[in-house]
Amino acid sequence: MARIEDLIDEIADSKLREQIAREVKHLKAHKRFGLVYEEHVPETVALFGLQVRPGDVVLVRTEPDDSTRWEVKSVEGDKAEIGPIGNGEVVAVVPTRDLLVEKRFEEPIFPGLTSVGTVERGGDKPFHSVIQAENFHALQLLVYTHAGKVDVIYIDPPYNTGDKSWKYNNRFVDGNDAYRHSKWLAMMEKRLRLARTLLKLDGVLIVTIDEHEVHHLGMLLEELFPDRVRQLVTIVMNPSGSSRDGLSRVEEYALFVAPEGWTPSLTHDDLLTSPTGSAKQPAWESLLRRGSTWYRAMRPNLCYPVLLDRDTLSIVGAGQPHPDVEEDNVPTEVDGHAAAWPVRSDGRLGIWRVDGNRLMELAAKGYAYVSRADERRGTWTIKYLMSGTIQAIEDGEVEVVGRGEKGEVILSADSRPTKTAKTVWFRGSHTAGGAGGTQSLTSFLGTRGRFDFPKSVYAVFDALQVASAKQDAVVLDFFAGSGTTLHSVAMLNAQDGGRRQCILVTNNDVSDPEAKALNRQGHFVGDPEYEAQGIFDAVTKPRVESAITGVRPDGEPVEGKYLDQYLPDHAYADGFDQNVAFFRMDYLEPDLVELGRQYEAIAPLLWMAAGSVGSWEPWSGKVPWSAPVDSSYAVLFDEAEAAAFGAYVESRSEEITHVWIVTDSHSAFLDLQEELPGHVVVGQLYRDYLRNFVINAPGVLG
Repeated sequence: MARIEDLIDEIADSKLREQIAREVKHLKAHKRFGLVYEEHVPETVALFGLQVRPGDVVLVRTEPDDSTRWEVKSVEGDKAEIGPIGNGEVVAVVPTRDLLVEKRFEEPIFPGLTSVGTVERGGDKPFHSVIQAENFHALQLLVYTHAGKVDVIYIDPPYNTGDKSWKYNNRFVDGNDAYRHSKWLAMMEKRLRLARTLLKLDGVLIVTIDEHEVHHLGMLLEELFPDRVRQLVTIVMNPSGSSRDGLSRVEEYALFVAPEGWTPSLTHDDLLTSPTGSAKQPAWESLLRRGSTWYRAMRPNLCYPVLLDRDTLSIVGAGQPHPDVEEDNVPTEVDGHAAAWPVRSDGRLGIWRVDGNRLMELAAKGYAYVSRADERRGTWTIKYLMSGTIQAIEDGEVEVVGRGEKGEVILSADSRPTKTAKTVWFRGSHTAGGAGGTQSLTSFLGTRGRFDFPKSVYAVFDALQVASAKQDAVVLDFFAGSGTTLHSVAMLNAQDGGRRQCILVTNNDVSDPEAKALNRQGHFVGDPEYEAQGIFDAVTKPRVESAITGVRPDGEPVEGKYLDQYLPDHAYADGFDQNVAFFRMDYLEPDLVELGRQYEAIAPLLWMAAGSVGSWEPWSGKVPWSAPVDSSYAVLFDEAEAAAFGAYVESRSEEITHVWIVTDSHSAFLDLQEELPGHVVVGQLYRDYLRNFVINAPGVLG
């Protein structure tokens, strides 16, 4: 969106230009209705690593206290001549590596993704995605992959308290900035417009905020979502209170924006008046002990074969623990029965969570059963009921109403949620500094002080649960911070067996004090020492890895357990059976994209658009198409192979849902599309990709 004064300057008629400029100045000074803020303030981002070209506007990264913007006059090798914008004067020759190319948000960008790690513990479950990026540009990327696909957006944006917690145009905004409210609103408005494009028709947006911007935010949401209902929830997140502003403040707010007729999901707790007891939901858990340290050597007596009847696959016995010999000699049959061993995802032997005698007691009561064969691990998945659910059965709070085909108990529906959450939430679990907030984050990172005021994982859990009952919901958080939202989604999946996906976006900003200290040591934006202290590298990524694996960054098991009313008997060290992919967003050269030379960075986008299932792969250039065998997308590179490609896609019709065709001709694209099954979603590369990222297109910012 161009600044309105810049547009006025382009009016050729000088008299008309002067009249319009005068009228706009008057309106901006005297407007007395609606939400008044400077929405045309240009927002920029300075990018390290982007190719420096003549004419670019740049900042010098080794001079962080100097906000002077320079124009690149020429580039030769790894050196650039820079000078004042708008004239030919050269004032310095600077290494290109020390220049940050500045991009205004109305300039086109062409994003790609580079993998920076994965955690794979969830078998065939879809992956969560964690993206390091400037979130406005990441939202543009998601418009390409997820337009109209997101069920819940949960964001916890900067509260604009004046404590230098957020940056605007590369400078921290503090309490002395007279325009900080206007800047905050302009920043939020741009991102919420894109977020609106991502939501499903029945999707729900949740924005948490405190008193500094709650009223401005409410009016902005009313302006941007006029056809949706808005409801304000007050959350007591600091019962002891903070009296820095006069009265002792204990609360913050969550604004829910939902479609007309939205019905909040029922819960076990109205979050205000009813007692906070265990949810008493049937909590079938994997018998395999999770957590990256739980191998056979930790508890050898718990590494034993579970004996199965070959016809019914019922549990008929428990064999002797594996002897202290090579693990390659694990027998697949014991005493004439199939043997299920605690094989981990890396193929090594782990341990079960209970001993053989206890397992047989559980199996006899229908509290343990064989869920399914796991061909990848070469064993079987065994599920069992944890002690919290068993106690609820014995106390009569949950009724056994029958047995399933595999001998497992069927529990009554009486344990299902029946309450509607109130608009005031007062639960100790929501306290920011308590077990779900600061204490929890410290447990998972193994250190304190890296992130101020993290949200309680239980407060986010409850908000997401109220927003949507869909067990396959796509959840987005583009102000990800410490990664609490993905952690909460993993907890929800563990509670009810869901397959929800979470997408997190966060930058790698370094806090103001840390940045100054690093600068004094000679480390600047882009240097490894500097980037290692950024929020993505130092907080978000290690916290998510720790939550899923159950192992801290220092290699030690995470100590502690989840509250029983959320996940009974679930230790932090157990982790979760989930998959996560971590990415860095890069900026691609459109000319190289058009030539097909940056497909490797685009492939993860296609994988995400098709559901983030299985894997993505680069293209070798030696085969006519790419179609990873465990994923749900395919790409045709050679038009001459369209018929064979169509037959291949048809042969995998239950798996492949999205197809892209690489062709410069739209008419050829339409003809090639005819060769494909009617159920697949078909896109054109690279034309559609390039068109999608011209960011001032009405379809993106409208």
